[in-house]
Formats: sequence, C-alpha cells, structure tokens
Amino acid sequence: MNAPVKILDGQALDDAVGLLETRALIRAYLEYEHQFQHLADAIDPLQESAEASGLVAAIGQDRVQEIIAKPFERFRDIVAAEIAAEFITEIEPDLPDDYALCLVREWELSDERDRWKWTGDMPPAARRAEPKKARPYEPAASTIDAFLFVLGTGDVERLSAWLARHPADAPHLLRIYEGQNANRA
Repeated sequence: MNAPVKILDGQALDDAVGLLETRALIRAYLEYEHQFQHLADAIDPLQESAEASGLVAAIGQDRVQEIIAKPFERFRDIVAAEIAAEFITEIEPDLPDDYALCLVREWELSDERDRWKWTGDMPPAARRAEPKKARPYEPAASTIDAFLFVLGTGDVERLSAWLARHPADAPHLLRIYEGQNANRA
C-alpha cells in the first residue's frame, strides 16, 4: 500500500483490536456455515483491514494473525468434534469389550489349519512342500541378444572370442543358431 500508516495508541488501539476480533468471529462463523468458497475469501479482507487501519504497524503482524486465527480455530474444533461424533456413532455400534477376540476366534474356527486352537484337537500335520524342480540352465535374454549381434557382424574371430568368454552359454547359443539356420534351409 502506498498510503501512510496510521499510528494507533490508547483507546483507538483497543477499539481497532476489538473491531478486528468481532469481524474475525463473524467471518469465522460465515466460513463455518460455508458462505465462502475458499478460506482465503474469509481471511484476506481481515488482513487488509488491519493493514489499512494501522493495526499491523501498532501491534505487529504476528499478533494480528493470532487475533484473526482464534475464532477460526474454535470453529475448526467444532467441526472436528461433529465429525468425530458422527464417525463414532456410524462405525462403532455397541460392541462387546472382547469383540476382537471373538472375531479372531470366529476366523480361526472357520480355518481348518487353526481350528485346533479352540477345539482342543491336535494340530494338523504340517504339509511338506513339493520340492522345487531345478529349471535347466538358459542364458539370459541379454546374452542371447549379444550373441545374435556378434553373429550378425559376420566376424568369425570376434564370434570365437566372444563364445570363449561364455563357455556355459555356448551349447545353448549353438541350438539357437541351428534353429535359425534350420528355418532358412
């Protein structure tokens, strides 16, 4: 703002603070009642008024923000309490104190692996897992791609040197090579 700031003191300062508190309370209530589209629409005019009246210069920006925020905090607390009360009545009907235990018991009784915990029967014998069959070795896709690239260069010496560095892959790569050449014949 370009206008000179008014310096408030004494009764004028008390009146300006009281006016800001009253306006903040009204705007907080209107915001609570959804009369503003955005929270900033409720707060920005209060800040502008405090600056124009010289209140910011007299008591400082932090104090002005405290005065503005106080009624908004009250209404936020009211909204939080309303939501909590609504949430608790919808979600938490009169449940017994041991509800969690009853729920776990119901689940375990319906599962044959856990039923013994509640019936007194012997636990079921542990099932042995099927041994995993070892998959035959195959070269990685990147190794096959590299082989096909070196093969495509047509350089026999380079191909021989490359295969010498990959002895475990050579038999598999030979089958791939023969499979490609069988398609061409």
